[in-house]
Parts: sequence; C-alpha cells; structure tokens
Amino acid sequence: MTSILRVLVLALMGGLMAPALSAAEKIVPRAGFAIAPLPTDEAVQSGMAAIRSLVITNHSLVTHRRMPPDHAQRFAAQVKVEADKILAKTSLSGEALDKLKALLEEVVTGLGAVAKPTEQLSAMDGLQRADAALARYPQEFDDPTWKPLQAVE
Repeated sequence: MTSILRVLVLALMGGLMAPALSAAEKIVPRAGFAIAPLPTDEAVQSGMAAIRSLVITNHSLVTHRRMPPDHAQRFAAQVKVEADKILAKTSLSGEALDKLKALLEEVVTGLGAVAKPTEQLSAMDGLQRADAALARYPQEFDDPTWKPLQAVE
C-alpha cells in the first residue's frame, strides 16, 4: 500500500514540477476560427461554383496580361453579381454568414483590382488575393461540390 502511495506522490510531484507550457505550445483553436468547417447551402454552393468557373475562364488572360480593359470590367462585374446573389439567397447566419461575407469581399476586391488596378493593388496582386480567398473556402466551409482551382486543367 505504501509503495502505491509513494508512486502516486512521485507522479503528482513530477507533474507539478514539470515546466508549464507556454501559450504558443498549447493546442487551441485560433480565435475566430471554427474547429469544424462551417455549413453551406445550395445558394452558396452554386454561387461559389459560378465564381470558380468565371475565375477559371479568365485566369490565364490576367496572368498573361492579355485581358482587354472592357473584358476585365465585365469579369469583375460578373463576379460581384454572383457574390451579391449568394448573399441575397443564402440562409446562413451568424459566424458562417460573417465568414462568407469576408471571403466574398476578398474575392470581389481582388478581382475589382483586375478591372481597375490601383497603386496599392495591381491586377496580378488582386488576382492572387482572390485566388487565396478561393483556396481558403474549402478549409472554412463544408462544400462537398467544391473543386480546387488547380483541379480543372
């Protein structure tokens, strides 16, 4: 009995004397991030597929700097219309809706720079910003229909 008690005391002492983990060493979800992907609905899935299709169709024109200015404006406007449709039709709420709005804003802002580059955001930087947001989409949202941009070619 005393040997069991001695083992327990030593185990407790060892646990108490162990160095405390710093905040960086603890495994905790980052603030503002859901542990599991957020839900989607038909409006989000079909709208994101439409945006993906528009980006795929126009991507190489932007990267090869062969997109005429009027085409760039139509491209950005079409993506904005799709983003607005998603937000108008979706039944998402709370954190899912907030994250969706932020993601769509990144895409629209990025592709807006394709149509109207600024000193702060070139057309290529804008396309990269939109690409990054679209790459984050399947990590943040549960959309079984989503295919990465690279999976198409």
